[in-house]
Amino acid sequence: MGQYHKLVNLDKKEQVIPYALGLGAKQYEQTGQNGSIGDALYLLLMTSPARGNGDWESFSELSGRWVGDRVVVLGDYTDDADYTQYPNFGEVYDESLDWTDISNAVAQALGKVFGFEIDLEETGWRDRKEIAGHWANA
Repeated sequence: MGQYHKLVNLDKKEQVIPYALGLGAKQYEQTGQNGSIGDALYLLLMTSPARGNGDWESFSELSGRWVGDRVVVLGDYTDDADYTQYPNFGEVYDESLDWTDISNAVAQALGKVFGFEIDLEETGWRDRKEIAGHWANA
């Protein structure tokens, strides 16, 4: 089996589910490709987008949304000792199931940057459809 991970904001009580981005939930399935969980984190933490050549466009509701917040890649095997400054940290994975899911908005933004589309109506692990002619797919 293995440990499953997702991106969470402890302060805003928001989450990004990797399946919604066309990624698996294990660490190796979330890294090393365009539109990774790391790219989602970059999007949510970036400041001053679209101000120079080579910048991503501004995604008004997402760009910098998590700046200054406590953000973690949270695994379902997390326990209290992993982050002692947060009470009952071992319970956060289950608690976060009820937090605001911003995955669809993140998937759309990353799709624009990296040239893929995701059917937002699908549930579970979604398939990415590459956009032909996009720089990321050339």
